[in-house]
Amino acid sequence: MQTTFDGFASGPDGELDWFDPSKADKEMLDDIVALIRSADTWMMGYPTGAGLTAYWKGVENKGEADKWEMEIARTVNKLKAAIISNKPERSINGAEIIVAKNDNELVDAMTKIKSRDGHDIYIPGGVRTAQNFSRLGLIDEYIIFVHPVAIGDGKKLFTNRIELQLTSVKPYKAGVVQMRYRPRK
Repeated sequence: MQTTFDGFASGPDGELDWFDPSKADKEMLDDIVALIRSADTWMMGYPTGAGLTAYWKGVENKGEADKWEMEIARTVNKLKAAIISNKPERSINGAEIIVAKNDNELVDAMTKIKSRDGHDIYIPGGVRTAQNFSRLGLIDEYIIFVHPVAIGDGKKLFTNRIELQLTSVKPYKAGVVQMRYRPRK
C-alpha cells in the first residue's frame, strides 16, 4: 500500500495526486515488481479491482507504456485476479468474483482462498478493502510505502487499533520508505 507521511491512502475524494511513480527510483520500482511476483493472486474490492484489471490488461496489450509500467502490467497480468463485492457483479474478464455480503462471509471466503495451494495474496489497495481486511485481522503482513508528502486530510488505511511488530525498514533515494509489519498475535 502506498501512503502519505501523515497516513492517508488517498485524498478525501480518492485523489492520488500525491503519488507519482515516475519519480520513484529504479530500486523502489524493482522492489514493487518483486513484491508482486512473490504472489500468485491479487485481490481488490469492486469497483476498483474491475477498473484495474482492465487497466493493466490494456497497458500490456497496447505496449505503449513506460518501461516500469509495462513491467508492472506484465507481472500483475500473470496473477490470478480476485475481486470482492458485497453483491453479485457481472463477470470481469479473467477475474474471480467473490461475493461476501458481510464480515462473516468475507472471513469465510478468505479462509478458503488462503487454504488453496499457492503463494502469497497481494492486496495493492482499495481503501475500503484494506480497511476491512485490517479490521478483521485478515492481513498477515503489511508492506507500506510511505511517501514524503503530507496532505492533511483523506482516507486512512486503518480504522481501528492494531498492534504491529516492525520487521524491516528500507529507505529509497526518492525519499519513500518501505516498512514491513506483522500483526502482533
